[in-house]
Amino acid sequence: MTSVFVVEDDPHVRDAVRSLIAGTTGRYELVGEASRIDAARRTLAQADVLLLDLHLPDGSGLELLTLPSARRALTLILTMFDDNGHIFDSLRAGAIGYLLKDDVFTRLIPSLDDACAGGSPMSPSVARRVLRSFGPPSTPAGPEIGLTAREVEVVELLAHGSTYGEIARTLDISINTVRTYIRSTYEKLHVSSKTEATLEAMRLGLIRRH
Repeated sequence: MTSVFVVEDDPHVRDAVRSLIAGTTGRYELVGEASRIDAARRTLAQADVLLLDLHLPDGSGLELLTLPSARRALTLILTMFDDNGHIFDSLRAGAIGYLLKDDVFTRLIPSLDDACAGGSPMSPSVARRVLRSFGPPSTPAGPEIGLTAREVEVVELLAHGSTYGEIARTLDISINTVRTYIRSTYEKLHVSSKTEATLEAMRLGLIRRH
């Protein structure tokens, strides 16, 4: 069972999260809730996933991402703000996904599934905004930074949410080979996470836009 902790000051949103997670028949378990940063600092237990609001009564939810327990969790932002500033500040701080509160009822559980499978779930409007923030490069980026054709394939599949197993099946290679390609790609892109690799690959024009 995957444990979830939610930090959210709107009781209606917390109720919705609680209800949706309870309906997953044992796949997810809500292990804690907080409505303020100070309360979250005291009660945040080790959880697999952290659902985090950005604007809380006593500050920015991103402050919590400095806690060891939060850094070990997959952090999915849950907010009403869809501007570039909030989005990219959150991703740079370590969030792996960004969900608007209007999408909670339809997308929370699929987003949790996606995050736990290695993806970076985002509300559609947020994903479009992220893509539009990156212009096409003036020259082909893959050869310029030393990525092989196979490494470009791997990073594209990774950026679009494929798990290591799915990448291995798609490219007919072993999972260990996938890990080797990903380590090499991270080194060449100078990144250390899937989210950073996704953003850098988009900036460099490595990802085909569908």
